[in-house]
Amino acid sequence: MTEFYRHLNREMLSQSGERTLITMIAPPGVAHINTCLNTVFKRTEDMVDYHAMTLSVPVDYRVKSTGMGHANTTLINQLPLLSMPSMVVPLRLRSLALNCLTTHFADLWQSCYRPEFNQQRWAKADPRLPNRFFKNLTPEWQRHNALRSDYARRQALVEIDVLAAIALGLTLEELITIYRVQFPVMRQYEADTWYDANGRIVFTASKGLVGVGLPRKANKKDTPCRLIHSDGREEKLPLGWEDVRELPAGTRIIRTTLDDTQPGGPREREITYTAPFDRCDRETDYRTVWPAFKGQTEKILVTIQHNST
Repeated sequence: MTEFYRHLNREMLSQSGERTLITMIAPPGVAHINTCLNTVFKRTEDMVDYHAMTLSVPVDYRVKSTGMGHANTTLINQLPLLSMPSMVVPLRLRSLALNCLTTHFADLWQSCYRPEFNQQRWAKADPRLPNRFFKNLTPEWQRHNALRSDYARRQALVEIDVLAAIALGLTLEELITIYRVQFPVMRQYEADTWYDANGRIVFTASKGLVGVGLPRKANKKDTPCRLIHSDGREEKLPLGWEDVRELPAGTRIIRTTLDDTQPGGPREREITYTAPFDRCDRETDYRTVWPAFKGQTEKILVTIQHNST
């Protein structure tokens, strides 16, 4: 079983959490204990398409609506597998770009790559979302095939929500209602998550991202940050989010942190946050993204109908 790429989900469901269904793609060689459920697909592409749908708010709501506390095979087998041809490329690409972060996923990327990936675009105009990301994708895996900024990864999930909703036949208002009514924790976190000019999270209230960004209040015992003003002046002092949220554009904060996520033991690294800082509104983004994909789908359907006649 561990010789294949597999869809993995957490068996326990959190009905009151930010998300109910927690999923990932496991690379070959990775095993797990029985708190997770492992699903192997005959076709790798089907696994990626299935996984993409499980990342979406509509499918998460489907799981939430059962009231079940465990994601067993009975529940997993009820979830939809994408079958809408016009949705395959954008959904598959975003799912791969979110998962294929390391060389462990090189074979997965190479087996699923399509030339149409390079024709994709972000459905929202923002300097933190350069369309060259899609243009620079290559058939062989390389680190720039993965989405690595916080802002870009969030945008990919927003677009997956919209694509999944369209594929399932939902309306825009139904998608927004599901999010507004059924995902209060996610809404709370989104309302207090702030991004810098380069798409990095500078502060978040999310309990799932402890240690990401600056603390809300500075502590005298914290390692001092370097505050570099736009005129070149530099200060060194402990900083919290409440100290920096109103900084003018161009001001940089350089924070030194201890990184123990890589082999070889902990090492110091610097993280830079660049003002100005702002936050996102998921409902507004749904309204922005929806016309781009809905129009694209209608265009493809018209073409198919024309060819069939």
